Amino acid sequence: MNLMFDLKYAWRLMRKSWGYSLMCASVVALSVGLAVWVNTLLYSQMFLPLGLPGSERWYSVQIAPDATSRVRPSVDHYTWQKLMENGRAAVHLGAFANKTAVLSEGQASTSLRGTLITPRLLQGIRPAVGRMLRDSDAQPGAAPVALISHEAWQLYFGGDRNIAGRMARVDAAPVQIIGVLPEGFLVLDDYELWQPLEKPTLTRPQDSTLIVYPLIEVREGQNVAAIENEMKTVLARVNADHPDLFNAKRWAGLIPANRMFTHGAAPIVTMMSFMAIGVLLIGCVNISMVFLARLLERSRELALRTALGAARSRLLRQCLMETALIVVVGLIAGYVLATLGVEWTHGISSFGSRVLNGGRSTNVPMMRPFDAVAAIGFATMVWFLSTLIPAWRITRQDPAVALAGSGKGVSVRSRNRSVGFLVGLQVVVSCLVLVMCGNVVTALQRETAKPNGLEIAGVMLSTDRTVFDARYKQPAQRLRYWEDLTASIESKVPGASAAFTTAPPTRPVRVAMTVETQQRRDKEGALTLPLTVVSDNYFQLMGVRLRSGRLFDGTDTPQSLPVAVVDEKMAARFWPDGNVLGKRIRLNSSAAGEWLTIVGVVSAVRGAPYRADADLGSLYQPLRQTTPEAFHILVKAAGDRRREVRAAAYAVDRDLPLHNLQPVHDYMAAINLSYPAMTKCFIAIALITALLAASGLFGLISRSVAQRTQEVGIRRALGATPWRAASMFLRQGAIYLSVAAIGLALGILMMPALSRAIPNILEQVVPVTAAVVVLMAAVISTASYLPTRRAVALEPGDALRYE
Repeated sequence: MNLMFDLKYAWRLMRKSWGYSLMCASVVALSVGLAVWVNTLLYSQMFLPLGLPGSERWYSVQIAPDATSRVRPSVDHYTWQKLMENGRAAVHLGAFANKTAVLSEGQASTSLRGTLITPRLLQGIRPAVGRMLRDSDAQPGAAPVALISHEAWQLYFGGDRNIAGRMARVDAAPVQIIGVLPEGFLVLDDYELWQPLEKPTLTRPQDSTLIVYPLIEVREGQNVAAIENEMKTVLARVNADHPDLFNAKRWAGLIPANRMFTHGAAPIVTMMSFMAIGVLLIGCVNISMVFLARLLERSRELALRTALGAARSRLLRQCLMETALIVVVGLIAGYVLATLGVEWTHGISSFGSRVLNGGRSTNVPMMRPFDAVAAIGFATMVWFLSTLIPAWRITRQDPAVALAGSGKGVSVRSRNRSVGFLVGLQVVVSCLVLVMCGNVVTALQRETAKPNGLEIAGVMLSTDRTVFDARYKQPAQRLRYWEDLTASIESKVPGASAAFTTAPPTRPVRVAMTVETQQRRDKEGALTLPLTVVSDNYFQLMGVRLRSGRLFDGTDTPQSLPVAVVDEKMAARFWPDGNVLGKRIRLNSSAAGEWLTIVGVVSAVRGAPYRADADLGSLYQPLRQTTPEAFHILVKAAGDRRREVRAAAYAVDRDLPLHNLQPVHDYMAAINLSYPAMTKCFIAIALITALLAASGLFGLISRSVAQRTQEVGIRRALGATPWRAASMFLRQGAIYLSVAAIGLALGILMMPALSRAIPNILEQVVPVTAAVVVLMAAVISTASYLPTRRAVALEPGDALRYE
C-alpha cells in the first residue's frame, strides 16, 4: 500500500516538474546509451568467442615485419613450417589461408569465398549433411574434396539432400563435395568453400607463395610468455639463416585466437570504454546535484513529515522512488539510442565486408540479452550514485533547523564544500575526456584527409585476385588471355579501358630487394620495399603522373632489358641527388636475383592510413615481363558497367571470372572505413561530454551562488559595490578553471597509450588543449556570471530574505 502511494506521489511530482524530469531522463539516456553501445563494441572486438570447440585456449601466431610495427596474423608458409618444426612447447593445431574459388555449375560460373584449412581446426563441428574434413584429406596426392557452407548449399545446389559425394567443378577441376556446415556457421571469416590445407615440405623460402594464419593451443598451466619467447628464438634463427629475404628485426607474438584480427583496435576500444565510464560519472554528478537542489527546495516538507513521525527509511524510499521513474524513462530511451548506435556500426561493418569480399563480418556488434542486463546495471548505478547520497543527507537534517528556515551556518558551508568538490570533479573528468577525444579526432582527420594521388572516378576493381589455373602455365598464354579480355571488355563496353595489377591501389606487397648503391650493414637483414606489377596503361588509367623518364610500353617484353619504374618517394629516399634513371634494383636480394633498370619516375601514391610502409615509396614492374599467376583488373567506364564486364570475362573463359567487382571509390572507403567511423564515435562522445558538462556545471554553480545569496545581501548592506560582491564568485570560477589543468594533464599523459594505433595523436596537442581550455572557460564563466548577476541585482533587503 505504501509502495503504491509512493509511486503515485512520484508520478505527480514528475508531471508537475516535467522540465526537470525531462532533463534528468535525457542525462540518463545519453550516459546509459553510450555505455551500452561501447559495451557491445568492446565485446565484439575483444571478447567474442571464436566459435570452435576448445578455442578459448587457442592463440594466433603473428609476425611483425620490423621492430616498429605491430604483429599481424599473416605468416609466409616457410616461416610457419620452421615454427612447427622447432617449436616444442605448444600444440601446433594448424593454419588456414584465404583463397578465391571458381564454381562452375551448368552454363554459369561464380566465385566463392574459400579457405584452405587444416582439418584439425574443425574437430568437434557436426555437419548438417555428410562428413567433415579428415587429416587424410590433407595428405599430398589425396583426392580433392571440399565442404560448403549452408548458405552456399542452398544458393548454388538448391539444398540437395544428396549433396554429399556429388562432384562439382571447382577451379576448372572436379572436386567432391563431402559435407555441408551447420546453418549460421560463421567462424574465421564468411567462407563458402572449405578445402584441406596440404603440408608440403619447403626447402627454400623462395618457394613460400602461400600466406597462412597459424594457430596453436596452449595447454592448461602452460606459460604463454615462455612459448612466445621460444617462437621469437626460432624466428630470429630463420631471419639469420636468410638475411637476403627476411628483415633481421622480425619478431613473433601470440594473440588470443578470438582477437587475431581485432587486437590492433584494443587500445582505441579500451579508451572508448574509459571515456564512457567518464560520461557515466558526469551524468551521475549532474543528476545528483539537480536532485539535491530539488530536495533542498522540499526540505521543509520533508522536515514536517519527520516531525509528524515519518521514519527516515520511509522518506529515503520515497526519495528513491521519485528518481526511479525518471531513471526508467531514461533507461528505455538510452537502450533505444544504444540499439540505433549498434545498427549504425553494423551497417558500416557490413558495407566494408560486402565491398572487400562480398560476405559478412565476423566481429559485428550485436545487441544481446546481456546488453539489456548491462543497461539496467548502468541505469541502476546512475540511480543509486545520483540519488542515494543526496537523499541520505537531506533525510538526516535537523527538522527544527529546516522548519525554522535557517540557511546559515555549518550546514551551508558543508553543502558549499560538497558542491565545490563535485564541480571540481566534473571539470577534471570533462577536460580529461574532451582533450583525449579532441586529439583523437584531429589526428584521424588529418591522416585521412591526405590525398592518395589517384584519380578513381568511374574506375572498377576486382577486389579478390583472379588466379590462373593449370591451363595457363606459359607466360605467352597469360599474355594472350589479358589481350583477349581487354578486347572483349572494349567490345561490350564502348569507351571502356582495362588495366591489370598484382595488388589493389594503395596496397602493394613488400618484397626483399637490394638497391645497387646501398650497402646493407651486418645483421641488418633484408631490405623489403613495396612492389606492384602493372600493365602498360595502369598509370594513365589511375591518374599517376610521369615525373621523368618513360612509362612501360610494348617494347618491355620478356626478351628485353628488365626494367622498373619508381615513384618520387623511393627516388628521393635512395637517390636524393635526382640522378635516378639508369640505376638498378635487384629483386629477392640474392645473387641469382634479377636486376631491374629504372627507366622512369612517377608521382607517389599514398598508402592506407598509418601503414608502416607509407613513406617507403613504390616500385613497379611491367606486366609483360613478369606475367604473374594472379591479377586484379581495373576497368574505367561511364556508369555502373559491372554486369557487362563480368559478361566479357565469361565470354573469354568461364572458369576465370572476375571476383567481386566494386567501384574503386567504395573500395578505398571500405579499407579505410574504421577511421571515419572512429572519428564519428569520438565526436559523439565529445559532444555528449560537452553537453553534460555545460548543463551540469551551470546547475552546480548556480546552486552554489543561490546558497550564498544572503551573504551577497549582507555585503551589499555593508557598502560593497556590485562588482566587489560579484568578484568572489568569479574568483571561485577561476579556481574551478585552474582545476581543469589536472584533467588536461591526465588526458595528455594517457594519449601515448594510443600512439601505436594512432601515431600522430600528439601532433596537435597544443591547439586541441587550448581549444578545450577556451571551451571550459566559456562554460565556467557563463555558469558563474549569469546566476551571480541575478544575485547581485537583488536589493540588499530582498537578498537578506532570500531562501
